[in-house]
Amino acid sequence: MKGTEKVMALVEALMSSERDVGIRDLAAQTDIPKSTVQRILSSLQGGGWVVQDPSTQSYRISLHLLTLANTWRLRLELNRQSREILEELSITTRHTVLLLVPSGSCGICLNKVEPERTLKLVAEVGKTFPLHAAACGKILLAYSSPILQDEILSAPVHSFTPSTITDPDLLREEIQLIRARGYAVSYGEMTAGAAEIAVPLLDQGGNVLAALSIAGPCFEMEGHLEEYEELLRLAADRILGHSSGF
Repeated sequence: MKGTEKVMALVEALMSSERDVGIRDLAAQTDIPKSTVQRILSSLQGGGWVVQDPSTQSYRISLHLLTLANTWRLRLELNRQSREILEELSITTRHTVLLLVPSGSCGICLNKVEPERTLKLVAEVGKTFPLHAAACGKILLAYSSPILQDEILSAPVHSFTPSTITDPDLLREEIQLIRARGYAVSYGEMTAGAAEIAVPLLDQGGNVLAALSIAGPCFEMEGHLEEYEELLRLAADRILGHSSGF
């Protein structure tokens, strides 16, 4: 059993247990030597992934790891439930449709559907996007916590094109505008000649789960933003309606 497999075996054993588990029991359950179990648990404890009860010396999964696991469970469900809806939206608009999720000071492309045509915006699943540029990033920024907004706006931001908004005061005004109308628009902010419109997917508490956007050439997007906004809102409602736990 490789080192990574041993770590995962111990994490799975702890997550499947309803009580704290000692080193001896973990070694028996996973068939891993006690000395190795102790060494791995010590490393996991140092990273904040497991917690040891000082009175019993047994271990349990930390709240931090449980929160992280739940976040990715929700994202996997969001990805699964949204695929067909994204495909329908791309066919209807003949443009690229993106689903981004927040990850610290950036957004990550969780899913995307590109139209079957030569002229299109190309995106990659797993690609990170800044939160200050393009509609998909700005919508995440607008609905993020004030602390994260201040963190991003207080530091210099990269200019991708002459259209990228880099002035913090202008970005704050943009955030207020986005919150007021409930969607974000961009023209050539990350890629020259590309336009995008995005709406947020919010949980029941008003926290942003993801950004859903339509992106394509500026000259094709212009004149269709009102139509695309309505399509995005309907698609967002369908995704949230099909998913549980949000």
